[in-house]
Amino acid sequence: MHRSIVINREFGSGGREIGRLISERTGMELYDTRVLQEAASKRGLAADLLATFDERVVTGTYFDMSVIAGFDAETYSLPYRMYGAIAEVITEAARVAPAVFIGRCADSVLRSAKQPCLSTFVYSTDTAAKIARAVEVDGVPAKDAEKYIAKMDKIRSRYQQFFTNTRFGDPRRYDLCLNSGRLGYEMCADLITAAQEDQPRPDGPETAASPTEPTSAE
Repeated sequence: MHRSIVINREFGSGGREIGRLISERTGMELYDTRVLQEAASKRGLAADLLATFDERVVTGTYFDMSVIAGFDAETYSLPYRMYGAIAEVITEAARVAPAVFIGRCADSVLRSAKQPCLSTFVYSTDTAAKIARAVEVDGVPAKDAEKYIAKMDKIRSRYQQFFTNTRFGDPRRYDLCLNSGRLGYEMCADLITAAQEDQPRPDGPETAASPTEPTSAE
């Protein structure tokens, strides 16, 4: 039985590119920003309004609700409706066929839905490569890239904490942790694909006292 693959990643580690490679090699569908678009369509929510509540809107422990100050109660509840819509799209897609999901707390969503998944975390110890990717993908000036990377990782951490009450990057939460800075994108894709093809073990509860120790690239 094949599992869906969830790639959680540090900013600039190339997790999205690794997901693309896996999708091309296996034929599995890749879900990233398209998840937002499908969620918007499914719930009748405007895609541009949903984008406002993407990971970049999180400040502190909670969403910065001031960005919608003055709107009605329905709009004010949009972050929760957005997450619910995304979770629905992820779950429905995984039930049709195993897929590759980038971020979006998809591993927590799939576990809650009792759908098998391989939960991975991609990080990188190659600071220069992370800076180069930030410059290439997001157009960040090189002189500001390190601060931008740290900010984006903090935002992802708060997003995950807000919706799942779990810690971003905690190795005990993942089946596989890979250092793309040492292994490279191709090798990371190879290892994740190989692990995905193994017979999965039943997922335990999110709050299990003794989670299985993940394989680390370190």
